Amino acid sequence: MPIYEYVCESCKQSFEQLVRSKRDESRLTCPACGQGRVERRPSVFAAHNRSASVPLPTGGCGRCGDPNGPCGLD
Repeated sequence: MPIYEYVCESCKQSFEQLVRSKRDESRLTCPACGQGRVERRPSVFAAHNRSASVPLPTGGCGRCGDPNGPCGLD
């Protein structure tokens, strides 16, 4: 069961969620505002780049990949 990263289209809050099936994914709501309009985003760890002309987003933390900044694991 993969953990996916999502962004709420209403409040722009990002969060992770364990998703067992497409049916579960269709029922997701934002934990911050409760809206059901969320978009799956590529995980920092699972993203692949075959073309140098299309840069991928990088996380703020070089160790854990958290886009919100350093995790303090250094």
